Amino acid sequence: MKTDHKSSEAEVETESESYPVEPRYHPIHKIPRKIYIFFASAKLAMALLIVILCCCLFGVTVWRGVDAGRVIFSTLWFNGLLVLLVINVVCCFFGRIWGRRVTVISFGMILFHISFVLMFLGIVYNSLFYFRGNIRLTEGESLVSGNPKSYDSYEYGRFFSFSRLKGETSLIRMHSDYKVDNDDKRAAYEIEVGEQGNKKKGVVYITHKLSQHGVDYFNDREGHSLLVILGDKAGNELYGGFIPLQSVQQSDKSFIYVSGYKDGAKIVASPSNFPPEPEQPRIALQVSFSQSKLDERSGDVEFRVYRLPDNNKQHIEKPIFVAQKTLNEIVVFDEFQLAAREVRYWVGMSVRHEPGKLIVLTSMWAGLAGMIITTFGRAYRKGVRR
Repeated sequence: MKTDHKSSEAEVETESESYPVEPRYHPIHKIPRKIYIFFASAKLAMALLIVILCCCLFGVTVWRGVDAGRVIFSTLWFNGLLVLLVINVVCCFFGRIWGRRVTVISFGMILFHISFVLMFLGIVYNSLFYFRGNIRLTEGESLVSGNPKSYDSYEYGRFFSFSRLKGETSLIRMHSDYKVDNDDKRAAYEIEVGEQGNKKKGVVYITHKLSQHGVDYFNDREGHSLLVILGDKAGNELYGGFIPLQSVQQSDKSFIYVSGYKDGAKIVASPSNFPPEPEQPRIALQVSFSQSKLDERSGDVEFRVYRLPDNNKQHIEKPIFVAQKTLNEIVVFDEFQLAAREVRYWVGMSVRHEPGKLIVLTSMWAGLAGMIITTFGRAYRKGVRR
């Protein structure tokens, strides 16, 4: 019996000594631990970096511009990959340094990794809420900023709302040969943006933008617009509107300005319905303007009138009427009259809303500071050891 008692005591001691150092987890506690191990995996980090890099390469080579944003950079799945990479960095780095003593070197590394996380979050935020558009205005014209029809072209993030663009955008006047401290800025645009009671006016030129409530306005391009009046034979005005013109350089280095569109670097002179939709078109009209050497806002105008195309087909090549007049001279043909009353400038501006840009730029500077702190910390430690 004595032997049996000693034997049972030894068994108890053995069980006590073999008790695991790690606590016994309830099965439900193993789930978050497995999730953490998955997100902290170095293999996951490598896989994410490879996939994201391949997507970026395709975005700048195969799909470009608006297509790249639509197919890759503005999609939820791509931004989900970036968020997953951020979570992976947080779990990998901060999980390893948690509870350790903070030194100069570790502080620099912490600052660098925090900036890395914030930079990617800023990229995700920007790609989902950004807006980039081009708006074209003639002097004295105002367009509703939040109306997509006000823009020649635009692209935006998945969660952007046009209600973010408040009020109107107005071009008051274009200033040629604009100078700032005797520095010639060539052309400057005096614009006004915002809603009633909260408008902001400023001058935009090549090195200066106008910002209002997180929306930036940059100069892009400019040209001439002709105010063309269409009337009947009795002289009653039927419609009047500005027709934007594109500049075409001649062999003698002078310029003429024609109605049409720009196809890459090529100017395509073409007629368009006049009046434009939603008005009822009466004719198809192409105009060209030759600027006077004495006054940039005067010169000769050539009218080319075409018949309206049938069933949305292209305009016929041969005009039915051609005439050249100076400003304010009246042209009579069939049952209509035409006259060009004045010439103004039109301006194309780039409108951008990039809410994550400041976060990204600040994070990059913070990351650089973290690298510098870590580098000096390591150099100082090596000097002390010597």
